[in-house]
Amino acid sequence: MKRLAILGAAGTIGQLTRQTLLERTNFSLVLYARQATERLQQIDAAREKIIDGDFLDLGRLVRALQGCQSVFLTDIHDPRATLRVIEAMKLAEVSQLISVAPERNLCHSEALKQLVSATDLSLSPKKHQLLLQQKNRLMSYQLIKGSELSVYFVHLPSEKKRMANRRAWRESVVEEILSFKIAVQLNSNLKGMKK
Repeated sequence: MKRLAILGAAGTIGQLTRQTLLERTNFSLVLYARQATERLQQIDAAREKIIDGDFLDLGRLVRALQGCQSVFLTDIHDPRATLRVIEAMKLAEVSQLISVAPERNLCHSEALKQLVSATDLSLSPKKHQLLLQQKNRLMSYQLIKGSELSVYFVHLPSEKKRMANRRAWRESVVEEILSFKIAVQLNSNLKGMKK
């Protein structure tokens, strides 16, 4: 049976992904999140393992990823945490990563350069915080792109689209994640049949 880890499993996208995977596949799941045992209730004891942990805790991450074939990373707000996840995957010998990424128009080198150089001191604290989050997301995205993992990106819609229809964009992200997973599974099954 395929074993998948969902990092950030207690968040909105993580919970939707979990629910959909349980309904549509026979995969076993490792659900990893801060205070996961408090925030998540086990739905299928035979197929789920809930682990409390932080993305920066390398040892716990490696143990959680042991035996997994793939990892879903639902949160890339912190480049340090992204580096830890990449390192843990390599140590646990997991080579496939499906990651939520910033919206497509931000995912190019020029956008990153512009964000990094944006240091307007007149920004309100709220706008400054949003800018910092965007910078961290893009740096995390670049780290993942530069890794030697087999990576599939699920791009978030723009903030405007996310605010307009919260349920629809979340479901579309889960569908995109599942389409990558199903495509990868089909490819590996085909390779196995050719041997």
